[in-house]
Amino acid sequence: MHAIMKLGVLLFVSVLLFSCRPSKSETTKKTHEAPIQFRAAAYNVQVSRQATPEEIGEALKPYDLDFVCFSEAPGGAWTQRAGTVLGMEHVIVGRHTTAGHVDKYKTIASKTPLSGYEEILMADTLHTVTRAVTRINGRAITIYSVHFPKGWRDQAHIDETTGKIAAFIDYLKARPAEEISVVMGDFNFTPSNADTRNMYHEMFQDIGLDMSWRELDIDVGKRNTSRVFKPEAERVGHVIDHIMYDPKKVKALDGGIVELETPLADHKPVWALLELK
Repeated sequence: MHAIMKLGVLLFVSVLLFSCRPSKSETTKKTHEAPIQFRAAAYNVQVSRQATPEEIGEALKPYDLDFVCFSEAPGGAWTQRAGTVLGMEHVIVGRHTTAGHVDKYKTIASKTPLSGYEEILMADTLHTVTRAVTRINGRAITIYSVHFPKGWRDQAHIDETTGKIAAFIDYLKARPAEEISVVMGDFNFTPSNADTRNMYHEMFQDIGLDMSWRELDIDVGKRNTSRVFKPEAERVGHVIDHIMYDPKKVKALDGGIVELETPLADHKPVWALLELK
């Protein structure tokens, strides 16, 4: 009888231990956690000439963004007001207005806290990049809000633009290898394609960064993100607003150009759903 009772206890303990052991699916779930995804957008808002910050926030709200970079944003509380509509209470406003123009700042709004603010000089204070770091599910993501110059008047102007973009490229090259960077805004240049190479785009490609258009297989040759109020013939192929990152660290799952029924600026917003690799 004693032996039978002892055997019964051993069987009970074995069943209890087996039932408490995590299943194979539960173990797999723990070792393969859900990937970290985030939604980002960039928008040159033309000094809010055509719309209020609240109207711009409402236009971007359906995209459920985690952060957004604005170009040509007015200073003061403008970005905070747009961010409030978007549920983004964390805001950075750049120190220097673009090209010395009145009230044209590069700004960042985010749902998650921003730290490490830096205003990166592209050779001088006329063109800068506004930088901040946020964390999504514990992973640090460095956000760069840009508005580059455009070299077009003469060779001296082209050389100046090239030097400024090269200065920012050099800054990125010196960043720690583990940094996850997302560079967004008005780049003022179109992407390279099979027919035409763009030297500025290739400068970024040379350091391992590229635009979301390529990964999303979006042909931007017949699209536009600027010159919104110009005749159609002058707009075609003028996609100069981009979201850029290192495809070895980040991949784009979705995104595109936001086509608003009523334009709110002379540019269109661009957005992307990104995932960390």
